[in-house]
Amino acid sequence: MKPKISLSISLLLLSSLSLLSAKPKEPAWLSDYRAVYPDAAYIAQKATADKAERARTEAVAQIARYFKTSVSANLKTSMKSVSSGESVSEETTVENDVSLSSDVSLFAVETTEPYYIKKEKKWHCVAFIERAKAWEQYQPTVEGAKTEFYSMKKNADEESDPFEKCALLSKAWESGKVLLEKLEYARILDAKKESAYEVDRKTASGIPGEIAKEKEKCTVYISVLGDYGSNVSSALAKTLSRNGLKIAKNESEAAYIASAAIEDNAVGSEPVSIYPSMEFKIESKAGKTVCSSEVKMESKTVSYTLDNARKKAYPILADELDKAVSEELNKKFK
Repeated sequence: MKPKISLSISLLLLSSLSLLSAKPKEPAWLSDYRAVYPDAAYIAQKATADKAERARTEAVAQIARYFKTSVSANLKTSMKSVSSGESVSEETTVENDVSLSSDVSLFAVETTEPYYIKKEKKWHCVAFIERAKAWEQYQPTVEGAKTEFYSMKKNADEESDPFEKCALLSKAWESGKVLLEKLEYARILDAKKESAYEVDRKTASGIPGEIAKEKEKCTVYISVLGDYGSNVSSALAKTLSRNGLKIAKNESEAAYIASAAIEDNAVGSEPVSIYPSMEFKIESKAGKTVCSSEVKMESKTVSYTLDNARKKAYPILADELDKAVSEELNKKFK
């Protein structure tokens, strides 16, 4: 009996050693991860690295890059299509405005256990997102962005003043860009389910066109008191035009009046020092102020005559006005 027991123990030991030395079975995804994680049900990316965790991290990073590249490209393509009927300059502006607003925040990402190939001296890993599971997690984010957008658009729709309507539409466009970005993520996850938001996509994409139409109504007549050589009025016309407002030649043709009153704040004579300042505002015909600013020159301009002092100071004053008005309009039409 003793020899039989000894033989059984020996066989058991040999079997255990064989199992310990056996190489782990090669995972199915190693040779064809697309077959294991088909595109219809998964978003998957494979990576290799000299360390296991580095391979895992790189696989996840590849998914992040895939999302960011795809969303940016799709947004620009869709917005270019929407704005094809507009001017080239507006189309360019729209395209520039739809780039991703932030880094990609991934969700529902899983990874395989990294696998080492000795002859390559590399670890392999696959990161994947199960589309159905991710959609369930992500849809509330889309709904939240949609609710925020329509709240902002409702405010704009209820405004009758074109200038103020432009400002509110610009705020709605900021929310609209967020919604469009969320919808692009959603379309990558599940294009069929995202298609239910087609009307919302078109509504958000149409905001730049609405802003352009309202700006057509914002005709402005410029009135500057105390100007020198048309320095300020010419600069103001360029500033307003650059921000999409139309300049009217006659007050009767304008919906708004942009007025500026300049004070020299002169001190002394021969030589004279001036510290020009001005108050600027844009008013509707009904007397409502829709934009205002105040400009003061901190440094004095000295000359032997007031005329020469103005000649030196007013171009500088015009530049300061350009900055101040542009800043105010950017707040409105951001």
